[in-house]
Amino acid sequence: MHAHGVLMLAAAGLVWLFGGLVVAVAWLSRHGRLTDPDRRVALAAYGPVFAGAFSGGAAAVHLGLVGTHAATAVVASSTPVAFLCSVGAGQTHIGAVDPSTAGLLPLGILSMCLIPLQALWAQPSFWRRTRRAVVGLVVTLLAVGIAMARTLVVPGAGEAGGTIQAAAVTDGLALAFELALVAIVILLVWGRPRRLAGRAEVRVAEAWILSGLVVGGVAMFAAVSLLAAHAPR
Repeated sequence: MHAHGVLMLAAAGLVWLFGGLVVAVAWLSRHGRLTDPDRRVALAAYGPVFAGAFSGGAAAVHLGLVGTHAATAVVASSTPVAFLCSVGAGQTHIGAVDPSTAGLLPLGILSMCLIPLQALWAQPSFWRRTRRAVVGLVVTLLAVGIAMARTLVVPGAGEAGGTIQAAAVTDGLALAFELALVAIVILLVWGRPRRLAGRAEVRVAEAWILSGLVVGGVAMFAAVSLLAAHAPR
């Protein structure tokens, strides 16, 4: 499945998800199950849910990409070192390690170490405290830095391996989640930009819809991209 098909499928599901959330929240509000739905809440109340969703989504997508490399390594009988270099290369699988690809080993090891940290910071409570939020931001910036480093070193390494086309969607999606997470954390911790932070105050009912939309949307895009990456060709 091509990237365009993945995005179209996930976008269609997002529309249905939004409609279902609106109906559910309206029903809960009408039957008194939603306490004070018109009360306004700040970003600090629902923003950590966004941050947790993006962090967990990035971890899931990265783990799926590692699984794709692992499956390819088994078929190609690659060595463990070649597998770790492949993780550091992102979309390119390394079949044999030589001086041109050995430099990817640190990126691969660091990528593997970041996955459990991103999964740990999927808990919204971790983003409600400034110190933990800053640590989570550092982890995310490291992941973004690795993605940027790949663009500089992978082209030369691609000659020693084959490109995994299916991984292109998941690799790009993980970066999108991480960049969105950086923006949310900057809003949560430093309130910048102030104009946007000031407009982030919404009603309780709207906060529930937005939170459900982000969590469900991240899960949906991640699941569809992972299924596409592992679909038979």
